[in-house]
Amino acid sequence: MGIAGMVLGIIGLVLVFIPFIQIISVLLAIIGLPLSIVGMVQGRKNETPTGMAIAGIVLNLIVLSIAIFVVGAILSFFAALL
Repeated sequence: MGIAGMVLGIIGLVLVFIPFIQIISVLLAIIGLPLSIVGMVQGRKNETPTGMAIAGIVLNLIVLSIAIFVVGAILSFFAALL
């Protein structure tokens, strides 16, 4: 689970910088974040390494933060035109 969340976070991080494809990166981050959290919980329960799950959580949160910032910047730009 943690590996899947991390992979989705990496793909989302690449796609978040491509205009008009940011929606896909947000969807990937929304899917990847719970996967990473579940992977971390399972890793702690089974006493296995949780590094990839933590990396997935961080990457997915970064993707969501960048996407929110970009959408806010676009909305404020268009609001200034009115």
